[in-house]
Amino acid sequence: MTIVQGKHERERIEALRALQILHSERLPEYNAVVEAAAGILDCPISLIALVDVEEQWFKARYGLDAEGTERSASFCQHAILSDDIFVVPDAETDDRFKNNRLVTGEPHIRFYAGCPLSIDGRNRLGTLCVIDTKPRIPTRQQLEQLRRLATAVEGLIKAHRFSVQNQQTLIEMERHQKLAAGKHDLLQEVTSVSGVGGWEIDLNTNVVTWTDKTCEIHEVESGFQPDVKTALSFYPEEYRDEITTAVNRGIKEGIGWDLELPFITAKGRHTWVRAVGRPILENGTVSRLVGAFQDITERNLADQAVRLSEAVHRATLEALTEGILLLDQEGRIQAFNPAAATLLGNQKDLKGKAVQDLDLDFSHPAPDPAVDLNPLMLAAREPEKIKNRLVKLSRCGQSEPVWLRLNAQSIADIDHAPGQAGVVVSLTDITETKQQADTLQTIFDHFPGGIAYYGKDLRLESSNDEFRRLLDVSQEFTDGRPALYDFFTHNAKRGDYGPGDIDALAQERYSFYDLTTAQVFERQTANGVYIETRSTPLPSGGLIHNFYDITDRKLLEKLLAENERTARHRWEELDAVLANMRQGVSVFDAQGRLTLWNKQYVDLFSKPEGEVQAGVSITELVKAEKVRGEFKGNVHDHVMDLMTRLSAGDVVRSKFKHPNGKVISVIQTPLPAGGWIGTHEDVTTREQAVEKIEYAAHHDTLTGLANRTLFNATLEDTLRKVAALQCEGDLMLLDLDNFKPVNDAYGHDAGDEMLKLVAQRLRDCVRSSDLVARLGGDEFAIILSRSGSGVSFTSEIADRIVQNLQMPFELSGKQVTIGVSVGIAQLTGESIDVSSVIKRADIALYMVKKSGRNGYRFFDEAPVCQVSMQ
Repeated sequence: MTIVQGKHERERIEALRALQILHSERLPEYNAVVEAAAGILDCPISLIALVDVEEQWFKARYGLDAEGTERSASFCQHAILSDDIFVVPDAETDDRFKNNRLVTGEPHIRFYAGCPLSIDGRNRLGTLCVIDTKPRIPTRQQLEQLRRLATAVEGLIKAHRFSVQNQQTLIEMERHQKLAAGKHDLLQEVTSVSGVGGWEIDLNTNVVTWTDKTCEIHEVESGFQPDVKTALSFYPEEYRDEITTAVNRGIKEGIGWDLELPFITAKGRHTWVRAVGRPILENGTVSRLVGAFQDITERNLADQAVRLSEAVHRATLEALTEGILLLDQEGRIQAFNPAAATLLGNQKDLKGKAVQDLDLDFSHPAPDPAVDLNPLMLAAREPEKIKNRLVKLSRCGQSEPVWLRLNAQSIADIDHAPGQAGVVVSLTDITETKQQADTLQTIFDHFPGGIAYYGKDLRLESSNDEFRRLLDVSQEFTDGRPALYDFFTHNAKRGDYGPGDIDALAQERYSFYDLTTAQVFERQTANGVYIETRSTPLPSGGLIHNFYDITDRKLLEKLLAENERTARHRWEELDAVLANMRQGVSVFDAQGRLTLWNKQYVDLFSKPEGEVQAGVSITELVKAEKVRGEFKGNVHDHVMDLMTRLSAGDVVRSKFKHPNGKVISVIQTPLPAGGWIGTHEDVTTREQAVEKIEYAAHHDTLTGLANRTLFNATLEDTLRKVAALQCEGDLMLLDLDNFKPVNDAYGHDAGDEMLKLVAQRLRDCVRSSDLVARLGGDEFAIILSRSGSGVSFTSEIADRIVQNLQMPFELSGKQVTIGVSVGIAQLTGESIDVSSVIKRADIALYMVKKSGRNGYRFFDEAPVCQVSMQ
């Protein structure tokens, strides 16, 4: 398409070229804008394109390597004719573009949106545009963001124009200085023309001259006469080397400079300035330095604000995890995010559908006749009624319902624009939280001991009857949500802590609590009952307290104390047994502190001397292992999980590889009186033997390829994945041609060597993700997973196999040639029956052999089969 060069077009080209921006340096500020545009509109390509007479050149590009394109093929030449954003939803259906070479060829444009760029309100220089390889319709919010970014680009172009003007001003200054021979009024004249302060240093006299504008920027009186040292003192100390280096290079090398630096005025204000300078040569020697000086604080702050705004906006979009729907007042879906589609059952093509037509079944925890059975429809009509609304959603084709918290707000309320219609609905999945709440309540109701839950503010949220019985408190007392400290005061008043000041006794007991770690306490009430309290902090704040009547256990402990001598004798016997055990043994008490161990425990874990000692806690031991790199997880979480499971009576089994190379099996068994005993065993040899046996069971001993067992299992798994993920793959069955004569002529040893060489060539022909198997004799199979639609990719591999196996093999110093026949069956997901797929590949293999061997063929049920013979 040719654009007619009219008067306005000539004016536009003149304005573009006057900027001197075509083929200029690509800057990070422009790159940041195109990256932001691509992210906001979720497009792979974004450009800042400037449209010249016969070409469009890219000042910035994202997702495209080209420097530019010819104007005749560009979309942007259409966009600059528009007053607003020019959008092409699908180029293949647009008569203007369907035959465009950028549509039919690389980069295969389908979607285009371009916002015209103009800095004078008349001449559109080019566009900020985004491109996608698939059709799409952008949202109003996305187009608005594109307009804002285009405004930022226009600001950058204005800054470029200003820079060009500054350079022209410097050139003009030099010309005038040569004419005026250093007259002071020249700098004043430049200031009045450009609005930029001027300065001059005479290197012969070291006299520094500032224009009035320069004095104004420094906030000193007009006519102020600085020296070089004074001029440098206005810059922060850490930036003075930068400006000094630039000046010295200007003197020594004749190089100009253009710097933007922080600045402190004579009145102490912190600003930003642009300092531009260049040397003046006289008789081949630098005699003077002249330059321009400008306060750029306002522009710098504006640029920072734009970058910050875009970064915040983009981060917010990327971090959004809740489902979002945009509905019109009729309940039709105008836009949605992936999270919403997932929550509504992965339904496709939601845009434009009415929410009442979706196959969704909503129910409410408490039936309310005033609430519509479909809360999404209610949200569209009366959004003020959907605030933190809890609903249960049953979705078609999914057995498990989800619990959602819904909130709705009209766009008019959000943007303060009463004329705008529509409602934004947020959907938050609280299924796990609801299930946890229901589970917690069930646990409370059926817990065998007393249990209480304290919230983040350490006030009682819920408890059971056994808790009230053991602590001898009333239902009325617990219904008042007492604080944790109130229970200590209650117990002190009742005499559980003995005689003394009630507040002091309560404070003393309360101070023992560590709200950050699990603890166990025992106490005796005034009526002689022993109570054990287990305090467990929750990750999100608050506590769980478990209470047990341990009176019988304490009486038993008293009885055991009376038999201490017998127990000590048995302890000595146990010590002897532990010393002679093959396994390492460790015993921890109820507080998680080490009480007993043997030498094998220390040696097995290569513990350093002095680390293992009586009373050391499990937390301290694990922390020491983490410092040495022997433990990778979170120490607190690991210890809490272990003690919680042991407290519940579970036997905890684990197995891991120590950095010293040993595979260690650990069994931790809870003890009746609290604490646990751990047995630790070196199972390295056993684990290695298991790995070798497992490998031998699934691999051919001659070639090292997968055997028929592993082949069958992998083919079944691949067929299931193909059916579930709607992807494709291929099965190849291979028979070696002319292999039997090799055995007959050279013997079975040579035949075995040939099979090994064939196996290696087959591996070289496929990817590492593909499976190569030997089914027996000279029969092989290959499973190509995710090879894509069509046969070109698989044909390349099959052709490569046929060509490679035709190459001569060297056996016993002789060149031996064989061939291969390959039958191929595509894995399309239509069937997951292994035997039928193998039969198809076998039929294709038979057809290759029937057609003369040494080639490949795809199975095809049609009368004419697709054949490729090599």
